[in-house]
Amino acid sequence: MISKQAGAMDDAAAAAESISGIFRAMKLPKLADTDLYLGMPLSMLENLHGALCEQQSEDDEKKFLNRMKYAGIFRERAADTFKWDDDTYPVAEPGAIEEALSIGFIRQLRSLIVAGPPGAGKTLLATIIACKAIRAGFSVHYRTAHDIATELREAKSGKTLTGCIKKLQARDVLVVEDVTFATFDKPTAQAFISVMDKRYGRKTTIITSNGNINEWAASFPDGAMGSAVLGRFYEDAILINMNGAEDMRLKKAKGRLCGSRAGSGDEGGARA
Repeated sequence: MISKQAGAMDDAAAAAESISGIFRAMKLPKLADTDLYLGMPLSMLENLHGALCEQQSEDDEKKFLNRMKYAGIFRERAADTFKWDDDTYPVAEPGAIEEALSIGFIRQLRSLIVAGPPGAGKTLLATIIACKAIRAGFSVHYRTAHDIATELREAKSGKTLTGCIKKLQARDVLVVEDVTFATFDKPTAQAFISVMDKRYGRKTTIITSNGNINEWAASFPDGAMGSAVLGRFYEDAILINMNGAEDMRLKKAKGRLCGSRAGSGDEGGARA
């Protein structure tokens, strides 16, 4: 009997401490005093703990959705939506996709370049990694290269360029989509290089490219600018080469179309 009572007291003390920890995490210090819960029946403590855990989970999900929207991502994509095998990306370096999905490279302050044709899965992979980064507590900014170039041009015109550059420099993870579709004039290119320069070795930048990044950099107003950008993109970055992959969007559309036709045929047969 004494042993059971002692065990119950230990369980109650552990539950009280856990409840206090949740209130501390919620930044409610007045409710985080463990002494408030000592002496309460274990069943009551367990019910309170369960309710708090549920509330904390709901609050965390709301925060995640707000941070995701603030980052420029409007739909979470989970890792299990990205499906591939050894034949999907024939020229990709073995293990590169797994390494990218682990997001360990973000903690190492390394960058990621994903290159390949339209429909290969570049955006899906980048979005999954960005969402995982947000859930892990990293700040993220997700934009197309065209949008970034436009933001920088407009900021320069409106005399807010310094603030715009600082915002792009500050995020833990900057995702630059479709980099080869963006055109930079000389002032905008200089601002973009300033962003990349400050991020170099300090933050993670994720680049997706439909074409050859070397050719895109060569189109910069100044050859030295292009070389500077390339240096900051490629240095110590993970490179995932998706060239040679099948267009996933087209494949999915064909699958739906074939399924629809098959269904129509079955219905016709039933009617006959």
